[in-house]
Amino acid sequence: MVNIEIDQQIISITWILLCTALVLLMQPGFTCFESGLVRSKNNINVALKNVADFCISGVCFWIIGYGLMYGASANGFFGTDQFALNSYDDPSVLAYFLFQMMFCGTAATILSGAVAERMRFSGYIICAFVTATLLFPIVGHWIWHGKHFEQAPLGWLLELGFIDFAGATVVHSVGGWIALVALIIVGPRLGRFTSEGEPKELYCQNLPLSALGTFLLFIGWFGFNGGSVHTPSSELARVFSNTALSACAGGVSALLLSWNLHSMQGIRYVLNGLLTGLVAISASADLVNLPSAIVIGAIAGCVSVLLGDLLEKYKIDDVVSAVPIHLGGGVWGTLAIALFVPLEKLKHESHTEQFLVQLLGVGVCAAWVCLIGFSVLWLINRVHPLRVSAQTETIGLNFGEHGMKDELIDLMEQFDKIAKNESNPQHLNVDHGSNNASLCMTYNYLLDHTSRHFKAREDELLRLASLDPLTGIPNRRVYEQVLQDTFEKSRQLKQQFCLLVIDVDNFKQYNDHYGHQLGDYCLQNVCQALSSKLSAKNTLLARIGGEEFAIIMPNTELESAKSIAQSICSAVRELEIPHRAAECEFVTVSIGGACWSNTRSISIQQLFDEADMALFQAKSNGRNQVRFGSDDDFYAES
Repeated sequence: MVNIEIDQQIISITWILLCTALVLLMQPGFTCFESGLVRSKNNINVALKNVADFCISGVCFWIIGYGLMYGASANGFFGTDQFALNSYDDPSVLAYFLFQMMFCGTAATILSGAVAERMRFSGYIICAFVTATLLFPIVGHWIWHGKHFEQAPLGWLLELGFIDFAGATVVHSVGGWIALVALIIVGPRLGRFTSEGEPKELYCQNLPLSALGTFLLFIGWFGFNGGSVHTPSSELARVFSNTALSACAGGVSALLLSWNLHSMQGIRYVLNGLLTGLVAISASADLVNLPSAIVIGAIAGCVSVLLGDLLEKYKIDDVVSAVPIHLGGGVWGTLAIALFVPLEKLKHESHTEQFLVQLLGVGVCAAWVCLIGFSVLWLINRVHPLRVSAQTETIGLNFGEHGMKDELIDLMEQFDKIAKNESNPQHLNVDHGSNNASLCMTYNYLLDHTSRHFKAREDELLRLASLDPLTGIPNRRVYEQVLQDTFEKSRQLKQQFCLLVIDVDNFKQYNDHYGHQLGDYCLQNVCQALSSKLSAKNTLLARIGGEEFAIIMPNTELESAKSIAQSICSAVRELEIPHRAAECEFVTVSIGGACWSNTRSISIQQLFDEADMALFQAKSNGRNQVRFGSDDDFYAES
């Protein structure tokens, strides 16, 4: 008889340890699921949080949590012994401690994905510590103390008849409530909602990775629910079947509802619905039949969709839908016990009484976690802000929190160097083995193309800045520069050059009478006449005023300049542009000229003044006159 009992104990311990390993598989499931739903700049941070919270919660649960949960009860409210268990303790206790440690790690890690991409690593570690030492063990004591071992007194909720088979409330609701509290305190990610309050999608990194994580969680859940049956028996078939069907029903209902509400066949809705079905059935997998499991899972899938939409409406940014999955599924699954479990399996005489007990359990769990969680997190946030800076959030927590550079950070650093060297844009370094190689090559191509384009535009603008827009000949700026260059060059080579200043006679009267359009046309024709008489190399014709032109003629003597001036007057007269002064009178020009030679010690301004004075004399003597000035003498031609 003793040997049979020992064999039965060994079988139970072996089964619990096997299920413990399956539950541990949920940790890589959570890591994959969450890493696939965050942006690549934050995936290392999320992975580290999943590893760190499990390690911290494990140690904390050993030192404090297990004693508060399963130690000798103080009136059903908390345990008072079995802190820091010894390896020589009862092997059944050690096996169950290890199993519950996995549950504790699960409760702690739920928060990780919810607050991803903006919570400090140090703040998250504090949350994991609070969950493992206060929140999960106390709620576990209320509901499970005396259920798994012969212990008295029972947890006060268990004494009232509260049912939670595998942790829909103890694990998932606890993790969901603390996640909701943290989300409210830290706020949404930058850019998650527009200024009008509309949600904006922040594209995740790798949905196939999240799908893999979901299946790892699915596998681990068989250990989660199966291990809650302490000794292998025929009951496992019902537990496993209910678990699988509830998950599938949750995925199907979430797909159909999201398809109807959002016209989307989104993979995220299916994944969330599947997981919510698993959470919901955890409360009653040992008590309901298969049709009930399907209904529970189907409703859970709808809860995940509707609760996710509700959070968005209130601008609560849950990155991985942890609240809809764990809190929504946990609350629904806990209440569903009173609706779907046959009355003979309940501890009360009616479904209504059971429902009230289940509702009480949900309420006190929410009150405990929210009160303690909000108080602790609010106080910590006042002293040590839980949220990272805007700059750290922008560049990503991989680098901002842990200094882990990636290709994106390297690219940002290159852009930062380029921004600091605006006068000389640089090409990006192309690492042909990186994911950013195509982006860098595209940027370099655009930089070259843009540089060529702006160089061409700059040349065109310089050309346009040098030309008169009406006549197309050089303007006053070019004239002044060329005059200066000609003066310097002529002085070096000891050559003569001549300057002609030309004015259209009585142009104001012409413009007032015929209008600006014909006035412009007149100037264009006069300009063509002037150009037709200039054949010497390096001669410049420029418009220096409204109806005033200038001609610079390098290496030209006085007699040649006078001859050109006369031919210009004749060419303009031959245009026979009618003038209003009298019948048979046409538009003419008056010309003043000046010549410079090496023997004359005058400046450029004095040379221009001399030509301008000669023009004044030409206009004073009548229209269509040519006058040249040299020192005190004027040379006239009519």
